Amino acid sequence: MGHNHDSHAPGATHEPVALDPEHDIDARSATLWVVLGTIVLFLSLWIMLPIFERVQDEERMRKVNTMQSEELINVLEAQHQFLDGANPKKKSIAQSIKELSKK
Repeated sequence: MGHNHDSHAPGATHEPVALDPEHDIDARSATLWVVLGTIVLFLSLWIMLPIFERVQDEERMRKVNTMQSEELINVLEAQHQFLDGANPKKKSIAQSIKELSKK
């Protein structure tokens, strides 16, 4: 706009380069990269999936099955107290069984 250069005038010093979208990208090379990239991606996912599942199973075993939660501990404690006599009849489980076995 404000600059006027004679060297960039169309056709002044060189032929203008034609824009040809069909020849800008080498189709064989691009196809090869896409196909090989897809194969590498799926192979790496195929390898990583069993590793991820194993780690997930180990974490589940550690967090859910082997560690007792505070809630579980509280429930077990309340059940033991109930069976030891903290119930409406004020009898322990041993006393109740003894009474039932006499009948």
